[in-house]
Amino acid sequence: MAMSETAPSWLPSGFGAILPSGRWWDAVRVPSFVGTRAVGVLRERSGPVVEDQFARTMTWFVPAGATAGWDAGLLGVQILGRGLALLVPAADALDSRRFVVWWAIPPNATCLTDPDALRGALEQAR
Repeated sequence: MAMSETAPSWLPSGFGAILPSGRWWDAVRVPSFVGTRAVGVLRERSGPVVEDQFARTMTWFVPAGATAGWDAGLLGVQILGRGLALLVPAADALDSRRFVVWWAIPPNATCLTDPDALRGALEQAR
């Protein structure tokens, strides 16, 4: 996917970039086996998802600050908020055979997932 005018300004090109959490978004990272189930629960409600095949994790982006209080009751879920950072692949990193960190669900205009829908899906997936 080529970056378009509707893509968020923070979405990297080239090889991707390490971006700060808590500025444009908070990130929600889970083990891939939980993430795959959550994608199945969310279906079309899921925003883009980054998969790290080496770390075996999947990560969603939600509005900055939307994960406040999420630590309670979500064992295995890692919240990346203000002060942390995430390797975000380039917009065209869409092939799991070519990229270790890639977009399992491609980026869109906002790249954000509804935090309540995601939390519900993660609770159901566990």
